[in-house]
Amino acid sequence: VLGVSAVAHADQVIVLNSEEASYSVLSRGQRMELQRLPLGREPHHLTPTPDGKEVLIASTVTNELVALDTRTGERKRTIPGIVDAYQLGFSPDGKWFVTAAYRLDHVDIYRYDGTTFTLANRTFTGGMPSHLTFDNASTTVFVSLQQSKRVVAFDLATQLVKWNVEVGKTPAGVTVLPDDKRLLVALTGEDAVVTLDPATGAMTGRLQTGRGA
Repeated sequence: VLGVSAVAHADQVIVLNSEEASYSVLSRGQRMELQRLPLGREPHHLTPTPDGKEVLIASTVTNELVALDTRTGERKRTIPGIVDAYQLGFSPDGKWFVTAAYRLDHVDIYRYDGTTFTLANRTFTGGMPSHLTFDNASTTVFVSLQQSKRVVAFDLATQLVKWNVEVGKTPAGVTVLPDDKRLLVALTGEDAVVTLDPATGAMTGRLQTGRGA
């Protein structure tokens, strides 16, 4: 299970079952699975659309997104041509959609008009791009490169690399704090979290966790 999302009905949660290529709709109140449905191959992550009407699931091997109704969890449509989308997300303003292709080593930046995904740029980063997050101003997307120990920042308007820095072993989850002044990066290979300056990529702090604490 690598993806979880609450649907519009407060009681229901969508859970991805990657190995068996399916998703489950769970009831929080009843603590039970309501239904389990097939879904492409190797679905890993999911995200709600900006209008909240759909949940998009990345089906990596079939190169498509599967859209579910957020009210019911039922399948609505398929969006083809989204290549090897392992991780995915919308910018806070809803104008940009970005995917990280873990197997194929590229980051795709799409323009989104509320209906259509238009590929603006594909950058081959190497290093297994895995997780991504946006600044709150919707100007930059940050992507962790697990194999190369690096994090890369893209300017969304130009799709150019702003910076690309080494942070430590196996960087994975990334998030920007509400003040837009700190980017947190989880180093799964070092049991640590580091903070970066989102504008420059300069490391500003480190918190040791787990075995190394």
